[in-house]
Amino acid sequence: MKRISRYSELKWSHEFWSLVRYYRSLRLRGEDSIADFLGSLKNETGLPKQTTKFPIDPQLIDMLELYITDSKSLLVSALGILRLEEGALAYCRKMKFLVGKTATKNQSHHQSSKTLIAAVSGVAAKVCKSEGVDVNLDPQRRAIWFSDQGLHVSARNLDGAIPSLENPRAIWEIKEYWGKTKGGSKMSDAVYECHLVGLELRMFEATSGAHIEHIVFVDGKEQWEHRKSDLLRFIDLHQQGLIDHLFVGSEVETDWPKLVKKIASSKK
Repeated sequence: MKRISRYSELKWSHEFWSLVRYYRSLRLRGEDSIADFLGSLKNETGLPKQTTKFPIDPQLIDMLELYITDSKSLLVSALGILRLEEGALAYCRKMKFLVGKTATKNQSHHQSSKTLIAAVSGVAAKVCKSEGVDVNLDPQRRAIWFSDQGLHVSARNLDGAIPSLENPRAIWEIKEYWGKTKGGSKMSDAVYECHLVGLELRMFEATSGAHIEHIVFVDGKEQWEHRKSDLLRFIDLHQQGLIDHLFVGSEVETDWPKLVKKIASSKK
């Protein structure tokens, strides 16, 4: 997914992103409800229906109205490139990537493959090997960064790092859901997890002067199509800059190899 310049130019900590998050929390449905909310926001130049008046810059309200439209377009694009499990498996077979399974105790449930993990790891291993750079494809502990300005430890175990878990230049998280149900709270939790990792990275970077590429992968057409609100929250995190690169569906095949090569070939 691409970041839109008028939003990427804002700092990740800009108050606009709090306004976006507030808007998402309302879970408005339908064009009329959204129009009514924006109308109230403009008329009151502040958050409507609040006991205490909280003023909002009119320019931010105009930007929010534009962002709502832009993020809907990004959502349509994302939904168009999410893959079915069969297509994702076909790519791994073509590339000869070994695919594992996510086994569940209840055998009547769909036994999902780990095809996105296989694709992400397979591409990273191949490219990093060609560039002579190490890569950790199965972290069993948390990543750490340290400098003269301090120490940062990742909030949770991650899904991969280049070149290692010690001062990695890039880290990634993988959120694939191939079940045949409508998804669930686990997908909202996935957004929260990536939000936390990204926020803590940006806070560490502000004091250390470092920059770490925070990369997130999502896939699974059948489930994400039932969790559009969560997918929109991922899009928000990406546009905000808490996620540097958001790869959706087939982008792991087309765009991920290019980014790995760029990261691996820098500062060898």
